[in-house]
Amino acid sequence: MRVLERENTHLFFGIMGVLAILMAMSTNSYAAVKPITCSTNFGERSFTIEHNTIAFHSEDKSGRSISSIMESATQKSQQGFKKTTYKNGFKHMIHIENENKFDQNEDFLAVTSPKGHKMTYPITCSRME
Repeated sequence: MRVLERENTHLFFGIMGVLAILMAMSTNSYAAVKPITCSTNFGERSFTIEHNTIAFHSEDKSGRSISSIMESATQKSQQGFKKTTYKNGFKHMIHIENENKFDQNEDFLAVTSPKGHKMTYPITCSRME
């Protein structure tokens, strides 16, 4: 019985060690990812994506730049992601097809009004330096 308990203890601590290593590796790689900045073709909308937040940029009447930062729900795909957030009652869905190779033909921002009207904007994105 003692041999079985010892084997279970070793197995338990081995699994815990592997999980601790995996968590440390994923945290380090997550922190190393640079923010993504995007804008529509004619500058109607611009924003920065960092981890689970989206910062929408706008200017006030004096010309100062203002950002509203919001949490977003993220759905990862094989190479890219979709992020969804709500701002002023409008649903904003950002689709990035491949986050290693941004493409204006594949990446877009879809804004849906509370009444269901949807506007889709192609976006140009890049990693911040």
